[in-house]
Amino acid sequence: MKKLGRYFRVFIFLALGLLLLWWVTRGQDIDKIVLELRNANYFWIALAMVAGVLSHVARAQRWNILIRSMGYKVGLGNTFHAVMSGYLANLVVPRLGEVSKCAVLSKSNGIPFNSLAGTMIAERFIDMITLVLLMFFTILFQFSFLKDFLYNFFFRSLIEKSTSDLLIFFVAAGLFFLAVLLLAWWIRKKLINAQADTFAYKLKRQLLGFVNGIKTLWRMRSKAWFVFYSLLIWALYFLTAYLGFFAIGATSHLSPMAGLTLLAVGSLGILAPVPGGIGTYHFITIATLTQLYAVAPEPATSYAYISHALQMVVIIGSSGLLWVWFTFVAKPKPQIQEVKQ
Repeated sequence: MKKLGRYFRVFIFLALGLLLLWWVTRGQDIDKIVLELRNANYFWIALAMVAGVLSHVARAQRWNILIRSMGYKVGLGNTFHAVMSGYLANLVVPRLGEVSKCAVLSKSNGIPFNSLAGTMIAERFIDMITLVLLMFFTILFQFSFLKDFLYNFFFRSLIEKSTSDLLIFFVAAGLFFLAVLLLAWWIRKKLINAQADTFAYKLKRQLLGFVNGIKTLWRMRSKAWFVFYSLLIWALYFLTAYLGFFAIGATSHLSPMAGLTLLAVGSLGILAPVPGGIGTYHFITIATLTQLYAVAPEPATSYAYISHALQMVVIIGSSGLLWVWFTFVAKPKPQIQEVKQ
């Protein structure tokens, strides 16, 4: 019954994503979109795909640093296989990838699953901080360019409201803030007094796992290399987005800063609980290109389809090749390799 509920939620989010995909392309000239796709420069798309593959390799290498800090040594090929298996799982069930990649590596190398889960949490924490910083500096470095857009999008409609509407807004905001504080107090109380086999106890264990995962960052030896690979991952993400501009004539003139902006906002679309970011990624990408950079809707839509498709091809293609290799060629035996501390 629990699995049925999970698949039902996936179906609902996928349906919403497809509905959003239809909504953002409605009223557009489909023939123009198809023409843009046919005339695209696939040399640049191939380069973007190479950058995408290298970003996943860098992520696997960064994960190895955390795993090594716990006393285990894993080959890069095994870690890369686990990472790509996780991405493939996310295309089916959002957020399943984190569990899947830990399970794959645990099975292939005999490392305890809980230990790997801690490193995964540490990675997600770093990625979250990096994304927040990326969005902050994207807005900071382009503030003179973005201020009118931000003003119209966030403040203008609020300022133009009547006094009564403003009063209702601030009262609602105050009540929401109060509700958040009360909810935090209630959760804290439940966690302190949590009994075994209860939801609060499971949540407490998850939070403790999060804390232990963060501690992994302080225990690792190669902190400089970890920072290097973290920066390299996002630099390659940027290249994946930016190189795709040159595939479409209408976006080939866009600056590297536009690529950085698209990376920041596009990441939010991928993070949405929709399989593969279908619909949400396209919506955010098309809105950014049309409203911020005055790109016509049809080429903006073509770019969104191309950039999303190349990510899917990289994930599915790499996962398939690695599965064939490790299933029929390498056939790794589960074993634990400890590193001397």
